[in-house]
Amino acid sequence: MPSSYTSLLGFVQPATGELTNTWGSTVNSQLTQLVEDSIAQYSQQDITAADWSLTTTAGGAANQARTAILIVIGTPGTTRYIYAPKQSKTYVVINNCTDSSSVYISGGPTSPTTGVEIEAGSSALVAWDSNTSDFIKVAGGGGGASGGGSDQIFFENDLVVTTTYSIPSGKNAGTFGPISINASATVTVPSGSVWTIV
Repeated sequence: MPSSYTSLLGFVQPATGELTNTWGSTVNSQLTQLVEDSIAQYSQQDITAADWSLTTTAGGAANQARTAILIVIGTPGTTRYIYAPKQSKTYVVINNCTDSSSVYISGGPTSPTTGVEIEAGSSALVAWDSNTSDFIKVAGGGGGASGGGSDQIFFENDLVVTTTYSIPSGKNAGTFGPISINASATVTVPSGSVWTIV
């Protein structure tokens, strides 16, 4: 029986007895190296001219979609997208564009999801959420202050809620207004929590 591969990250799963005394190349390149890539390796792409569709390959081979960190560079002059597979995975996304262009990480490119926005000069930890069938921000991004140069002065948020969101139980939330909510979206504030718009 030949080796098989895990469904999400494509790590080799040798069959019993298959690699007796010959495991080195297969295990080193199709398991050990790929585990390291998924934990610590980065992929970088200049998005000046186009969106970035992460490369994917059959199990056991290197690809961009497996790497832990995605770095975008360039001067696109417009919003760009990183298209990742629609499956369970976390990424640290770093927007190192030298203009003010935002980047979204989205499931796609066929029937792309809404995704998560990462503004120029910021980063975010994102994860695929099977409940919403989209990427969600886990940490980073717009949560901290930003400004010109090294200033940490301004807290910014969007003007429109476009995606349904529930404030976690036991948490309060704050937003700078005015703010509007699309007809297709709802914001749920649990009992005992407060959403303050200032």
